[in-house]
Amino acid sequence: MLATDCGDYYILELIGATKDFAQLKVKKHRERSKYRYFNQFEASEPLPPFFIPTENNHLAGLALSRTRDMESLLSRFPYLRLYGTTLDMSSGKGSVFKFENFSRSLSLEHCVIINAKENLYRCKSILFCVVAHKSIGMWRLKELCENAIRGTVAHAIYTVQGNEEELLVAGQMQSMYLFPDLYETTIGEFMNQHPEIIKKVFDAMSFEYEPYLEWKEHDGTVQDTAINPDLMIQRRDGYYDIYDLKTALLQKKKITKGERRRRRFIDYVEEGVSQLANYREYFRYKQNASYAKEKYGIEVKDPNLVLVVGSYDNSDPDEIIQASRKYDNVYIVDYDTICQAYIGNQVQAALSVFD
Repeated sequence: MLATDCGDYYILELIGATKDFAQLKVKKHRERSKYRYFNQFEASEPLPPFFIPTENNHLAGLALSRTRDMESLLSRFPYLRLYGTTLDMSSGKGSVFKFENFSRSLSLEHCVIINAKENLYRCKSILFCVVAHKSIGMWRLKELCENAIRGTVAHAIYTVQGNEEELLVAGQMQSMYLFPDLYETTIGEFMNQHPEIIKKVFDAMSFEYEPYLEWKEHDGTVQDTAINPDLMIQRRDGYYDIYDLKTALLQKKKITKGERRRRRFIDYVEEGVSQLANYREYFRYKQNASYAKEKYGIEVKDPNLVLVVGSYDNSDPDEIIQASRKYDNVYIVDYDTICQAYIGNQVQAALSVFD
């Protein structure tokens, strides 16, 4: 459950889809505008939108589209085929919703919002969401939230066929990494709650999420108390590779820079690779390796270092390969490629590490 403070509104959204309910985890988030929450690109006043009147508004089973070019979107967002009714709102811009002073509350159930800006597209898959103006008072807000939680069973059960389960989960994941300024830890928590993604895409025998490993031995220059990698994933040979999850870098046009002969990654990605190299160094000391094996059963030998960052919007497979030439056993994979691999579509060469 993602609880977002948007200044004048609270937004409560249930995120994720699993066969067996385990527990409800709460993540808090701040967003400067309710409009950017739904538009994913900008926070400007929308035009023309859905006007949200008064209270207890409810929309269900709709695709609200800011573009008419639906066919080309299906390759990147294949879960769009799960929605039978599409409302064309391509003549406007910004958020599909317009909130006035009298707009008190809105709930969305099994809807998708398709946003477009120039040649960029982002889709927001919403299983269930409650929007409430802060003026309704704490008791009314609590009532809305309690009704949403009590209605979880009714609102969150879907009958799926074929690979529709994968499409639904992939859509939720895409909404997560295309969410402006969402914390890396929230994206990581989503993947941890959906182990089927990790096991299928990375061919994982098992994995450890955010293991906390204290430095027991080093060369005397280490100032950190411990390392805390996002994922340690067990390969078929029993040894573990090291993964770090970054964001999709929505604000960046490219995750690489420079001409071909000097191709390199932007600083944010380079820092991620350096962090992975530090994790690898940890396991080169015998006391550390013994500690990791005793605490988590983790054994490392010639690990692949995998940084998950970027999306189709800013990740060119050829440029990634060129920028990776100076590294050994370091791989950069974007989130869209992971989603496509999860639903079984043909993927880019950038995913060759998982062959």
